[in-house]
Amino acid sequence: MEDYLQLLEESLVKKIRVLDSIEEFDLKQKDALSSEEATPDFEKFDSYIEEKAKLIDELNTLDEGFETLYARVADTLKSDIPGNASRIRKLQELIREITDKSVEIRKQEADNKALVEKYFHSARGDIGKGRNSLNAAYSYFQAQRGVSGPESYFVDSKQ
Repeated sequence: MEDYLQLLEESLVKKIRVLDSIEEFDLKQKDALSSEEATPDFEKFDSYIEEKAKLIDELNTLDEGFETLYARVADTLKSDIPGNASRIRKLQELIREITDKSVEIRKQEADNKALVEKYFHSARGDIGKGRNSLNAAYSYFQAQRGVSGPESYFVDSKQ
């Protein structure tokens, strides 16, 4: 039983490390979106998304392993709660830490999403302004084509 509890704890600690890495990539994404340049660095942003996807896959694998292991020992663990109280408290602390990190990551993801939406909203507005300028220039050109100046006459000065 002690070995199983140790494995459960190690799984949670690994999950915390993976969540820390995801948090780091979220901050890097924020930096890529908040760059001082006119446009965000979407290449970096995309590479961070790819790295985060790998970490999320690892997180899912850890979750599956934890659930499988917990399903094996749940009945035994529940039957001897007083004997495993300190270990259970440790697991509960780790789970609380994971929950807190997950909430923080969701918050940062929402902030990053807002930054992306802000950029695209601004870009869409710039495109609209460009389209309006283009339409105005085209209308002006069409109006100028329709206006004809005085017709030219050929005058024969020889008589």
